[in-house]
Amino acid sequence: MTQDSSGPQRSCIVCRTKLPSHELLRFMCSPDAELVLDYRQKLPGRGAYTCCDSSCYVKALDTNAFARAFKRPCKPVPIHVIVQQLRTQMLAKVVALLGMARKSGLAVSGQQAILHALRRPREVAWVLVADDMASTAAEKLQRQVQAHEISIMRGIDKEILTQALGSGERSAVLLKKSSLARALKCELQRYVDVMGEV
Repeated sequence: MTQDSSGPQRSCIVCRTKLPSHELLRFMCSPDAELVLDYRQKLPGRGAYTCCDSSCYVKALDTNAFARAFKRPCKPVPIHVIVQQLRTQMLAKVVALLGMARKSGLAVSGQQAILHALRRPREVAWVLVADDMASTAAEKLQRQVQAHEISIMRGIDKEILTQALGSGERSAVLLKKSSLARALKCELQRYVDVMGEV
């Protein structure tokens, strides 16, 4: 991911890498001393940050780094719980960003509408194809998209895509070039990466 130097900088409590806070994971210690992932970075109070790379938050859990960062006891959480929280919160953000793209006219769904939008390839950022899209239709669409040297992403299924777009069943969506399309691509890649973790 390209580093964006804007916004407040924070350091990973494990490797000490300093990055804009939105490129790190933020954790909180609740009043009952429970470790909570604050993926959207909205909860009030002191936070502790790690890199998004699993090696950092796994090491933070293994070495009691969160208790040291919060300067108070913080109950250990199994890694599979953190990974599940990540998956849930990342997917929620992907769905929210897709909904924003639809509302702002930056998302085109439905095969015919996508093929029509591809006639202006300079306006297209990338295309998302559902993991469970019928293989024949997916191959046809993929050929059309790749002919314009436009990237294709996967990582979610038709049910989630339909939920995000708020319309009839959808198996693909084209994103027009915009800062929102860039943010969505970054978020989807994070989600795909964490889905590959334990």
